[in-house]
Amino acid sequence: MARGGTPEERERLSDAYELRYRGEGGPMGSALFGAYLAALVGTVYGSVLAHYVFQEWPQILHWVERQPVAATGIAVLAVLLVAAVAFKVGGARGPVLPEPGHIEFVVATDLPRRVTLRDAWWGSQLMVITSCLCLGAAIPIGYTMAGGSAVALAVGVVLGLLGGIVIVQAWLRGQVRGHAPLTGMASWPLVEALPGHKLLTQSLLSEAVTSSLIVSDTRRARAQAFSLKLRHKPERIRIAGPHLTVILADVTGLLRTGWSSLGWVVLEMVAVALAGLNAVQHANSPLLLPILVVVTHIGATGLTRGLQGQAAAAGDQSLLGLTWIHESVLHLAPLVVAQFVIATVVGLVTGSGGSAAAYAVAIVALVAGGQLLYAHKGPAPGALMSGPGRGAGLLWSMHPGIVVLAGGFAATLSTNFALIAGAAVLAIGYARSSAAFAPARVS
Repeated sequence: MARGGTPEERERLSDAYELRYRGEGGPMGSALFGAYLAALVGTVYGSVLAHYVFQEWPQILHWVERQPVAATGIAVLAVLLVAAVAFKVGGARGPVLPEPGHIEFVVATDLPRRVTLRDAWWGSQLMVITSCLCLGAAIPIGYTMAGGSAVALAVGVVLGLLGGIVIVQAWLRGQVRGHAPLTGMASWPLVEALPGHKLLTQSLLSEAVTSSLIVSDTRRARAQAFSLKLRHKPERIRIAGPHLTVILADVTGLLRTGWSSLGWVVLEMVAVALAGLNAVQHANSPLLLPILVVVTHIGATGLTRGLQGQAAAAGDQSLLGLTWIHESVLHLAPLVVAQFVIATVVGLVTGSGGSAAAYAVAIVALVAGGQLLYAHKGPAPGALMSGPGRGAGLLWSMHPGIVVLAGGFAATLSTNFALIAGAAVLAIGYARSSAAFAPARVS
């Protein structure tokens, strides 16, 4: 039987689309627009960024020229790593995922799955393969613009196309895992094996995460997307005085989340170490240090759940009798000390001299201020959710990172500017926190 269905099935599908979407297009509309954006942004800006990297660090260009096989091998390993991640992600959010209304109005009918899920599967393939193909072309274009061989473009396009196919197939198999054999190259038997209840569950979860992101509630979106699996049964936290108890509670919480916490720790420590390098702090590129500071900020958000919990309970009485300032300092203290020690030691070892500690203080202040802003971010203002500002809720969710990024750019100017930027971001974070814990005014 034809994959697209019989003429009668296609006519019934068209009627179902008319009933569900009322002439506003179908599931392929958003996929086509997304593929268009991926092709435009990925190719144009990707090639410009790749050209910048090869121009700024010519040693990378020379290494690729001398070791083309090794460079290709790294690209292949990257594809395999992304495919493994896609397989894992497929269990929670697969590529065949129409919106809930489509599942209830169209997929729930007696039409074959190869017909009702066709556009969802084609749309995901289009998005993934287009993105990988554009990435596979953009990097070699930048490489060629910097003086490299044009042969890299052909290799990149082939790797991008094959990589996109491997990744999307791994993603599908992750979604189907447990419901059908994963062997074989055919995709349609796997699509047809997807149970309706799993499709609806994944679709509702995807809608919930999207809604949380729209209102800039990134903590809720993270909790919805990544369910934490605790390693130990709940246990009573050892009481050791109010100050030490706060730290012990945070450490206990991180230990109970196992590999998740370990991943955040590794990301944070690597980012801090790279930001502390003398070559990074005095690099010709004004992008390197700010990007690493933002990565440090992102890593810290996974390690400051105690601070985020305190922010969520703003206005409630402290169980330990501490002021909000003391409790916030205790939540941040272990991370701040670790960041300062790592950045200072790395700076001294790599030749920063007397400026190593100053840059470490600046990095610590930038990240601490960013964490205070993130923890007390709150929902997006109503003006950003409707009217002329509608759609700007994403900027609100990103604004702590944007503030940290701006401070990172200031830190590239000099040590003094780095310290001033750190103090400014910390002051902004303090002001936001202070406003959250300020007593309510009765008019």
